[in-house]
Amino acid sequence: MSAAFLCYGLALVLLRRTSLRLHWVWIVGIAIVMHLAPWRGQPMWDHDAYRYHWDGLLLAKGVNPFRYAPGDHELWQYRDQYWEPMDYKWIKTIYPPITQYLLAWTYHLDPTPRRVFVLGVLFNLLCLWPLLLLMRARGVPDKWLAIYAWNPLMAVEFGVGGHLDPISIFFLLWALYFIQRGWRHGLAVMAKTQMVFAVPIILWRAGWRATAIFVLASVALMIPLASVGAGDLISGSGAYLSSWENNSGIFAVVRYLATLGLGAASGQVVARGLTGLAALTMIVWLTFRRGDAALHVGLALLAVLLLSPTFFPWYVSWVLPFACLFPNVTLPAITFLLLAPYLHYFDAELAFAVRIPEIALMYMIGAATPSSPDSPSAP
Repeated sequence: MSAAFLCYGLALVLLRRTSLRLHWVWIVGIAIVMHLAPWRGQPMWDHDAYRYHWDGLLLAKGVNPFRYAPGDHELWQYRDQYWEPMDYKWIKTIYPPITQYLLAWTYHLDPTPRRVFVLGVLFNLLCLWPLLLLMRARGVPDKWLAIYAWNPLMAVEFGVGGHLDPISIFFLLWALYFIQRGWRHGLAVMAKTQMVFAVPIILWRAGWRATAIFVLASVALMIPLASVGAGDLISGSGAYLSSWENNSGIFAVVRYLATLGLGAASGQVVARGLTGLAALTMIVWLTFRRGDAALHVGLALLAVLLLSPTFFPWYVSWVLPFACLFPNVTLPAITFLLLAPYLHYFDAELAFAVRIPEIALMYMIGAATPSSPDSPSAP
């Protein structure tokens, strides 16, 4: 991965320092090769792909995945060879409707977790389509599409990790493109829960008619899954928000300070409350502030990542497309630093120690990075 990032970095330096005109076909072609190169069809690090597979299996069999946790006895007859290695069997699903429907529909084509990797790679490559259109609408040269298309972490996380964040990113980019062109759209929140943070900014600019359409579409998508109670629908998300922590930065500092005065349990609650309030305040401020919708959405998602208790490496895909819209080296460099959390799989203590220089370098690079002259509206 370090060697791949070295090539990636050299490529971006050449694009920045030369007047090279790189056709989008070459960018996409190289991206396809990069995504196929690490292909395994099975997870290497974590087991999220098995959970995606399980949810799709249940829905394809007519079982609401929000009703039961994978470990519940009522589902014993659906257990296949991929059930055993699945993590967090006591937690109900966290994945929203569009992702669930895609997993169920594709189960009939391939009843193995392999389809999860196909969906991840396919949608990540499809993201290049609305991203390129958005770049052109904003006057950004096509060559900067390479920032997202050639990033080694993206190729590995979706080709080997089996994560499906690109589904929501695909819809989010279309929403921003339509707003840029004066049209209206928005379905990203129904594909990945985290994209709910971008919805207020988009809908405030879209107007009441688009908001009404969005609400109606969201309700329609939820109806087939709403046979359970509201508690079941948010049970998995609640567990994630209340207990998960991985590779946190600001949150880790706030939690440490709160724990000193309040104890471990209370400090954890206070830290989550304070960082959550800070992120919410940022989103509200960006929603009602006049200015560039794409910039405000990018800043909102970045604030959520920096304040969140969980910052898994693939989460950077939420904001990396904005490095194409406002070309600079900050986010590409951060994606390299996000290789550090992988040390957890080999040595947990070392991974914890590496978090300090990892997070510190993130902020140092961000503070020292100038904007690119290729971006007419760069912050």
